[in-house]
Amino acid sequence: MRKYQRIWMEIKANPEATCKIAAHPSLHRRIKKAVCKEKYKDLGYKVQWDIAGYNQPVLDISTDTENSSILVFKLLKPIVLGDL
Repeated sequence: MRKYQRIWMEIKANPEATCKIAAHPSLHRRIKKAVCKEKYKDLGYKVQWDIAGYNQPVLDISTDTENSSILVFKLLKPIVLGDL
């Protein structure tokens, strides 16, 4: 298993929940980039959404407002015409 794959697998397994990671702020950029890369590499996830005919949820990565050393990962469902 790759180093940051575990984070992506946790986010993908429970899309409604958030995943929080504590890391030094100097590593935040690297972690964000690595988790986005894991999402990009997950071919099965992309195919699953393509077969369903929907757009993939967007990976939202932010910093916790109370503690700047915590990264918060969550999937945001894209808005479709039927939701309006």
